[in-house]
Amino acid sequence: MKKSERLNQELIYLSDKKVFHLKELEEHFAISERTALRDIADLEQLGLAFYTESGRNGGYHLTNSKLLLPIRFNTQESNALFFALQAIRGISETPY
Repeated sequence: MKKSERLNQELIYLSDKKVFHLKELEEHFAISERTALRDIADLEQLGLAFYTESGRNGGYHLTNSKLLLPIRFNTQESNALFFALQAIRGISETPY
């Protein structure tokens, strides 16, 4: 898996969580500890806001619960997307 794909999957994975541990990322994505640390640093640069807490119940605590911003389309944009997808479907059904 490419790094950009893995970072995107990590963002999706973390969108449900309030607290996560390094081991969770390592096990879920089958990566090393060093790679997980680099990924956390990259996620922080992408805008993931968190703080760390050491100790027995420590970990990475996310400061905001909404990691992925909602995408809003107006009516014209929605129609354009619909018709573009219909056109793509029509093209894929042609024998050429």
